[in-house]
Amino acid sequence: MFPILVTFTISCWVSFIHAASLCNIPDDIVSARAPGDIIIGGLFPVHRKLEHLENRTQPGRLYCSKFSLSVFLHAQAMIHSIEQINNSTLLPGVILGYEIYDTCSNVLTAIQATTRFISRFNSSDSRIEVHCDYTDYIPNVKAIVGGSYSEISIAVAQLLNLYLIPQISYASSAETLSDKARFGSFLRTVPNDNHQTYAMAKLLENFNWNWVGAIASEDAYGRAALNSFISHAARLNICVDFHELIPIHGNEQRYAKINATAEKIMKSTANVVIVFARRADIIKLFTILIEQNVTKIWIASDSWSNARQVARIKHIEKIGTILGFTFKSGNIPNFNGYLKKLKTHPQDDNKLTKDYIRFINKSGTNEPTWNDSNSKQNKTLTYDQIIESTTYGVYLAIRAIVHALQRVLNCTQRNCDLNFNFPPWQLLNELKSMSFMTGDGKFEFDKSGDSSNGYDIITWKMVNGAIQYVKVGDYNVMNRLISISNNFSNTAKVLFSNCSRTCWPGEMKTALSENTCCFDCDTCAAGYYSEKNNSNKCEKCSEDQWSEVGSSICKNKTVEFLRWRDAISVVLIIFALLGLLIICMIITLFTKYLGTPAVKAAGGWMCYIMLPSLVLGLVSAILFIGEPFNWVCIIRQPLFGISFTLCVSCILVKSFRIILAFSFNPTIHRRLKSAYKPVPIIIVTTGIQVAICSMWLAFNIPKASQNRNIPQIILLSCNEGSYVAFAVMLGYIAFLACVCFIFAFKGRKAPERFNEAKFITFSMLVYLIVWISFAVVYINLEVSNKYFPVTESIAILASIYSILCCHFFPACHIICFKKESNRESNYLSHAREHFKQKGQFVCPVINRKTSSEIATVGQPSMLIDVTADSEFECQANQRSNHTDLIKNDQNQTRESNYLRKRHKSC
Repeated sequence: MFPILVTFTISCWVSFIHAASLCNIPDDIVSARAPGDIIIGGLFPVHRKLEHLENRTQPGRLYCSKFSLSVFLHAQAMIHSIEQINNSTLLPGVILGYEIYDTCSNVLTAIQATTRFISRFNSSDSRIEVHCDYTDYIPNVKAIVGGSYSEISIAVAQLLNLYLIPQISYASSAETLSDKARFGSFLRTVPNDNHQTYAMAKLLENFNWNWVGAIASEDAYGRAALNSFISHAARLNICVDFHELIPIHGNEQRYAKINATAEKIMKSTANVVIVFARRADIIKLFTILIEQNVTKIWIASDSWSNARQVARIKHIEKIGTILGFTFKSGNIPNFNGYLKKLKTHPQDDNKLTKDYIRFINKSGTNEPTWNDSNSKQNKTLTYDQIIESTTYGVYLAIRAIVHALQRVLNCTQRNCDLNFNFPPWQLLNELKSMSFMTGDGKFEFDKSGDSSNGYDIITWKMVNGAIQYVKVGDYNVMNRLISISNNFSNTAKVLFSNCSRTCWPGEMKTALSENTCCFDCDTCAAGYYSEKNNSNKCEKCSEDQWSEVGSSICKNKTVEFLRWRDAISVVLIIFALLGLLIICMIITLFTKYLGTPAVKAAGGWMCYIMLPSLVLGLVSAILFIGEPFNWVCIIRQPLFGISFTLCVSCILVKSFRIILAFSFNPTIHRRLKSAYKPVPIIIVTTGIQVAICSMWLAFNIPKASQNRNIPQIILLSCNEGSYVAFAVMLGYIAFLACVCFIFAFKGRKAPERFNEAKFITFSMLVYLIVWISFAVVYINLEVSNKYFPVTESIAILASIYSILCCHFFPACHIICFKKESNRESNYLSHAREHFKQKGQFVCPVINRKTSSEIATVGQPSMLIDVTADSEFECQANQRSNHTDLIKNDQNQTRESNYLRKRHKSC
């Protein structure tokens, strides 16, 4: 609203003074004009300074100074392009004219020139009329080319927006000008600064420079560009160490700020500086820094990236590396030939050309030269070296206007409508939708009025004492990608501008302060990795992978378990097979000598329970080897627990039998005899273990598991489900073993020939030692060890071999090597001698034993039926002094019968 109010105020003021006519073009305002059917305006900062602004006391004439040859060529590009159109068939029957004014790089002069453009068309006194509705208002010009600086374009665009007079800038790139609500009639042949600032940030990222400084002019262009760059840099993790704004007004304040900025640059550790400043400010700044031998990397915006005034500074090569962004340029047909004729054929109404001729005549040469206070020598440059990329933007602006006029005037190849009294807004509408082909492709304006042309990236290179601009890359606006030549990329990557060194893969950043670009690099721990430079954190490897300390990748874990081919597995298998072979041999031997005392002493019929149960125990020991599957995990523990309990139950019966056989207290003997039920004992004791294992499998079944918490490997093992149930199962077997041990220990004084108790005691002692050792190892050994299952397998094998060695090998030894001892008579005689020594059974043995009697005498089991009563009866017969031989024979016969019965009972 404010620009509109300003415009209305100006218009009303003009109306109140009776529509006062504008002044004729004064000598102090350099301009160029040519008549035509349609007039196109132009605004160019041909001079760089407006004099004595600070001393103005009244609104008098304005004076410009410091002629700019490069900008003069911009204006000539407009004139040349219009002349080419007039000499072509693009607008048949239509002559284009122009009015070009020098803005002197100041908003005040630009506004003064703009008021001439908006004066009414064909008005003899060039008056500005005030209307409530400007739909049918016909101003002096149909379109305006310019200005150059964004600050000037913003001010002019706000005024022209009231009339919707199209304005096409060839260099103003401020992002705010894309706001169509504020600048509805503004168009431009260059991208907006948002693209440039993003491209600068991407360039820094490409070279890994994340610690920079930034300088800008304190105007609309500089402030917007600086803010945009800082925003883009933050998103790409690029930190700005300092940023400074240089005033554009007030020489004292400006120079003081430039000096302060130079001090800050010298103190900063940032080696890259982004500059959005005006050329005059850069010249002053660089002069100071060159004197102080300061070398940096400079990133130049389009406002000075190919500025010859800056390039002509003495010893400019000492300032460091300069990279610049320039607008995409092209060739203007016959432009160089046109420029060569300027000094010989100046137009009468072209004051710009006259000023140019005075400029080159002052230098004393017929070629264009640079003459500025920062250079002590003048060097002749060709036009190719002076023409800037923005010159091509002027040519594109004229071409766009011509293509829009073709639509407005309904032009054909032969003629156009000659009705030139159309309002500018009609031309604006056509401009927004027109397109045409150039050497680089299709040209058109987007919905924001911007061009999609990209940027060339150049570097300054000193060749033969003069700066040359060498293209090293470009930026594509459409896909937002930067492309840098390999040669320059390799050179630039050596340059360093970081607050901290780069954290390599395998490291992560640790912030030292709030500034994200200043950090330390910490090595990733084992199990973590980082695969990119400057990673903010180390990522954790998946459960199936592992990594070493400081790793940039994760490696797949190796699957481990106790394999069949492992050495320890082979040893266990050999022992298991050997045990199986031994058991088969024992069964064969015992079957052959089944009725002998040695076999009966070893257990008799119970041997056919004990030996198969040991076979199942061997099978369970083997199941701890190989890849654990669910079915293996389920059956291996219960198989061992039940089979070994069955074996120990038989040993328990044997221990019970020994105590019963050699117990002569009548009361105890009767009680023990009533409790001695071999089959029920075996069934009940084994059934309890079956119940324990059944509850275990019912409530918390074992299953195969994968332990992924171990570095470098995935360990396949069995999860026992409930370790409480596992402990109860083993504890129950241990309890039975303890009972066996106690019973056997009590019977350790039995006759030597009948002393199974000693072997049972030893075997149970071995079993308890083995499984206590296993418990200690099991608790302390890491479950993550793949040899963890070996401990239980060894314990099982050791328990089985202890039973084989203590229970069956002695019987086998007697059967094979002491056959004379494997007779019932020897067992009975040995028992009688033992009883006589103990004074417990001393009946004399009559030598009238028949062979049939001896054949019926056996082993300790024969003595079970000898009760206390028989002992007392035998003692009574002895006290009668053996008066009756028949009675003595009967007593001897009764004794033998008792011995046989005790043997049979076991």
